[in-house]
Amino acid sequence: MSSVIRLSDQHEVVKTSKYPKYAKFPFEYFNPVQSRIFEIYDQECNIIISAATSAGKTVMSEMVAAHQLRKNGGKMIYLAPMRALAKEKYDDWTDPSHHFSDLNIAICTGDYRLTPQRKKELEAANIIILTTEMVNSRCRNYKSEQNDWLIKDTKLCICDEGHLLTVPGRGDHAEVGMMNLATQNKNIRFVVLSATMPNVEEIAEWVGDVLTKKKTYLVESSYRPCPLGVHYEMYEDVGLYEQQEREKVNAAVDIIHDYPEDKFLLFVHTKRTGDLLKKELKNLGFIAEFHNADLDKSKRTSLENRFKKGDLKYLIATSTVAWGCNTPARRVVILGVHRGLSEVANYDIFQEVGRSGRPGYDPRGDAYILLPKSQFDKYYNQLKKSESIESRLLDNVGEHYKTLAFHLVSEIHHGGIRNRKDVLSWYEKTLAHFQAKGLDDDIIDSTIDLLLQRGAIKEENGTYKATTVGVVSSMFYYSPFDVADLRRNFTNLFNRGKEDDELHLSMALGDIDSLRMGIVSKAERAEIGPFYSRVRREYGQNNFYEAAIKGGFCYYCSLNCKNPGNVASTARTLQWDFPRLVQVLHALDSIGCKWDRKDFFETLEARVSYGVEPHLLPFVKLPGIGKVRAERLWSVGIKSLQAIVADPDRVRTVLNMKSEKIMEIVEAAKGQILLG
Repeated sequence: MSSVIRLSDQHEVVKTSKYPKYAKFPFEYFNPVQSRIFEIYDQECNIIISAATSAGKTVMSEMVAAHQLRKNGGKMIYLAPMRALAKEKYDDWTDPSHHFSDLNIAICTGDYRLTPQRKKELEAANIIILTTEMVNSRCRNYKSEQNDWLIKDTKLCICDEGHLLTVPGRGDHAEVGMMNLATQNKNIRFVVLSATMPNVEEIAEWVGDVLTKKKTYLVESSYRPCPLGVHYEMYEDVGLYEQQEREKVNAAVDIIHDYPEDKFLLFVHTKRTGDLLKKELKNLGFIAEFHNADLDKSKRTSLENRFKKGDLKYLIATSTVAWGCNTPARRVVILGVHRGLSEVANYDIFQEVGRSGRPGYDPRGDAYILLPKSQFDKYYNQLKKSESIESRLLDNVGEHYKTLAFHLVSEIHHGGIRNRKDVLSWYEKTLAHFQAKGLDDDIIDSTIDLLLQRGAIKEENGTYKATTVGVVSSMFYYSPFDVADLRRNFTNLFNRGKEDDELHLSMALGDIDSLRMGIVSKAERAEIGPFYSRVRREYGQNNFYEAAIKGGFCYYCSLNCKNPGNVASTARTLQWDFPRLVQVLHALDSIGCKWDRKDFFETLEARVSYGVEPHLLPFVKLPGIGKVRAERLWSVGIKSLQAIVADPDRVRTVLNMKSEKIMEIVEAAKGQILLG
């Protein structure tokens, strides 16, 4: 019998003053769904909340969390599906005006190996903010890292954007992360915050009946603080790609003209569309900015703040704003339902729609979805149909079950899976199994065979064991297929003596499984053209997938301080994650490959991470000096650490920094000189 108890909105709203002094809320009354949560926030139970964007789900989670932390004590984990959302929550909760600001709050979104200092921070924290990948990685390495904070005093886990369980490439991390956390911590209970989805009761049953064996409330709300109007508009989709993009832009501009006083958030799904829209609005005299991954973090944050404050009326954005930033507007326009040749998923469109209407400011929100005229009925009907939350664990990627393989490797490494029977036992706790997605013999055999073929595991006397590749994959939460490729590529690179050849080095980094599976747009193809030709001349016509060459081009640009142009978004992502890739290479070197290239990898990390040429590496290792300041020092003739130590006054003049910062730089330079 199911443990789920279904509740709906409470229309007799409750005064916030009735909530105990665990938290203070800056409004007089809880809304209808928050008022329902008021009845159950202090119970030892799971709570699954299904409500619209802007219904105040964060307040609901804080009602439960404040009681847990201040009345019962202990820790809470907040689980975010992406780093941007984790950072936004950290900023909110550490703001001096917030009722959680007096608590110890730690955020862990990119530390795949924990330092002793990071462990101390997590152990001392009341609230620990993690991405879904990070909680899974911490659970995987629970014993080796002695992550007692996952169990000791941690009684509550808030899972934000729970409907993202259904997102390919992301949902499986949440699914297995929640499963592993519940396995490690028998006392954990979950508060899952989800958009309205047709099968949310199924998620509640999985959490209550399978993961925790606890009473579970499912709160389904129809409340929305701003009434929402969704409008479906046509654009002409005849002619070439460029013409169709301009038709989208023209349709969006027509809507803007109809409401000259209103604030607009305009979602585009390609950089080209965003650039065209910004140019057209500028030509018409509108001040608009384009928020996209090509901008650095400070510029993106500045645009968000300007838009929130009302200093910017028209913000063009990719879907990152819909997920990671709280930037609602009176009106939202969504320019099409395609990202290149691929269709944008319904949940992405609905998230963008949900940014319509600012509670307390707007009487309602209106969203306009632009659909191609020739396929209007198809996409209209598709968008009117709600998608269910479905497990992605058995997704077939490149004709293989690589998502399943990724998680099995870690279980094999840590001894949880030793044979076929163990695979089936592990699978019984998954959402996939709960949704009757059968794990048959063919799937198990093909997945295990693939891991054996790629050298991630081995079988000895009927027992599965992790190889060096499998161990490194598990330790660093890295695809076993990427680890296998890196081992092969760098072994060949060193054996051939090509490590100082930047073309060969770039392709050793770029030719890995996850990048080979990528897509290359028309604009990106033009950008990488000369590099592509060089690769073909050096290696032959058909040795690499085009997407792998795109990855190699990104690394080549980082190594040579070149602007990656139309592949900047991919280049920035690879650069951000490069320290982890280098950790993987170090681990392969020390555990199994014995390349003895520690210094080489350290230099490589600095070059790619900072995007500087070798002669600037000593400078960027100094505190407060990045690429720009290092180049400035070099350009005025300060070309060594000794020169910095010898003339700190000149360094201060060139860099325009405070004296205490310059002294810190000088001391660090002295330290580097002593180390040789």
